[in-house]
Parts: sequence; structure tokens; C-alpha cells
Amino acid sequence: MALPLPAELLDADRRLHAVHEAIRFSQHLNPTNIHEARTAFLAGAEAPPFSYAPATWATEARQEIDRLVVPRAHPLGFELAAAAAETRALIDALDRRDAASFEALGALCDWLPEPGEGAELLPSPTPLVSAEIGPERMFTTLREALRQRGLASWEMSWDPVLASRVLVDSARRSVRVNPAARFRETDRAALVAHEIDVHARRGANGEAQSLRLFATGLARSLLTEEGLAIVAEERVRALSPGFLTRQALMLRAVRGARVLGFRELWEDLRPLVGASAAFQIGLRVKRGLAQPELPGVYAKDSVYGRGYLRVRAWLAEGGALGHLYVGKVGTHHPVGDWLRAGWVTAGQVPHMWVAAA
Repeated sequence: MALPLPAELLDADRRLHAVHEAIRFSQHLNPTNIHEARTAFLAGAEAPPFSYAPATWATEARQEIDRLVVPRAHPLGFELAAAAAETRALIDALDRRDAASFEALGALCDWLPEPGEGAELLPSPTPLVSAEIGPERMFTTLREALRQRGLASWEMSWDPVLASRVLVDSARRSVRVNPAARFRETDRAALVAHEIDVHARRGANGEAQSLRLFATGLARSLLTEEGLAIVAEERVRALSPGFLTRQALMLRAVRGARVLGFRELWEDLRPLVGASAAFQIGLRVKRGLAQPELPGVYAKDSVYGRGYLRVRAWLAEGGALGHLYVGKVGTHHPVGDWLRAGWVTAGQVPHMWVAAA
């Protein structure tokens, strides 16, 4: 018999989810003037003069989170409080835009790599180059994948502010594609596995749970989220051969950005990847910061390589794949206990995990 969840936990969960529904955090994290900022930097500016959409909602959102009454003695109440703390830290970072706030966010979310972590990410072969396809074809591919998986009610849209090529927003049940991004034929299988069969499916399964927290994401679950997505690409034999090299470089950039300004970081990376790619990596790890010319890092991109290694190791040690599909949980969460208590139910596991075996 399922143990009931406290009413105040359900109420706090609903209110936290409403914050995620109301705010598109990525639109305030990514610069609105990337082209102009790049031009100024290459013309000699110490750092790109990034501009951002102001976080006019920050005070109200922070107050709403501070008003939450969470029964922390309950195991899922503890998890909700931890997720609320991560959301508050993100709000603080986007409001203050200083290095200290972004450092605190990275530490809280487990985005800051330990010394030596990721050493297994050794250089990999030069990736094979397949035919380029337009963003419209990728948009259609992802939309069709949603339809085939019973997620046709999810919204597909274009988003020119994205720093990435594709973003899944589970709180809004949407998939957004950057119309300026470049895609290749080999990306089609990879991004369906990554974005739809992991991000969207885990979000949809989480939405079916009693707590919407399982759709927006539990604390410190992003390493598992992105690690599982990379393992999924590998499972369908679509992982780029250059993945390990890129992630080793990203960990170097994250570590470097904590002590270097944008130009110093760019000059460190430029001999390795060229001026254009070095700028793009710098953008990824310095976005959100008001003063990119100073030390400071948005460390989220460290999760891909580190998460890949953790999820692979967890599965190799006998971790139950189905536990990762109750929603957006981490490998460290006691999902088996929650299933036995009846607080969560098993979710649909995509066919790709069987078909690709």
C-alpha cells in the first residue's frame, strides 16, 4: 500500500514547479548580442561586452521560494528543499551576475570538477564528417520522434537565443531549436536519442509522478541527466568520435575560467582548437557573467563528460536503468526505496535501449 505524501509537500512542489513554468532561465543566461560581442572581442576588447535580458522577476521568484513550507523530515521533502535551494542559487546568479554567485551555484549543483576528475577523457580520433543538413530538417526529425513516442502534445519551437543547438524544457513540455545551428546527418540519430529518448522521456515520465519535481529535476541530477543522454548516443552508435576530446577541453576550460578572464582563457584554448572554437568554448563557460574579463565560471558544461563516466560506471556495476526513467533523478537517489514506498511508479523506458543492445 502506497504511503501518502503530506499535503504541504504537494503544495510546495506545485509552487516550485510554477516558478519553473513562469521563467525561461536560458533566455536570461545566454547573451542577446553574441555576434556583436564576438566582433568587439576580435577587434581587441579585453572581453566580449555581453548583454542580457534583465532578470526583473528575480526578487519575486526568490521570495516565492523563501515562502515554501517544506516538510524536510520526509525523504522527498528533503529532496524538494534541495531542489528549491538549487533554483534559488540560479536566480541569485542571474540576478547578481557575479563570480561568487556562479561559483556558489556550481558548488551546490556538483558542477565543479575535482582535481584530476575526467582524466579518463583521453583524446579520441578525428570525427568522420557526414553531409550537412539544415536546421529545418532537424526540427522535423525531432518533431516526428516526439509524435512516434506519444509526445505529440509537446511543443516544438525556434529559439535564436540558445547557446546550444537544441534545448528540452520539461517544465513547459517543449523542445526548442536554434535556427542558426549547424547539423549533420549523423546528428539525427544522436539528437533523437539524447534529446527525446532521454530528456523528453524522463521529463514526461516525471510529469506522471505525484510530485512535479520529478519533471523539473531533483537536486544534483544534471550529471545523470546529461550522462545518460551521452550513453544513449553511444548506445545507438551515434556518439561522435570527437566527444572525449571535446569534453576534456571543456573540463580544462571550466577549470581555467575559475582563475582566468575571457581573453586569457581564449589565448589558452586558441592553439588547441583555433580562434573561433576557443571563442565558443569561452562563451559557454563565461555566459551569464556581467564581467567576463574577470575570473568566474558558469560550470554547467562540465556535466557532460563527467556524467558520461559516472553513468557508464553505475550501469556497469548493475544499476537499474529503469530507476533512471521514473523521472529526472540521479544515480545517487534511492529510487528503489521510493518505488517500494509507492511514492513513485515505474516509467516507460525507450525502446532504443533494447533495440540497440
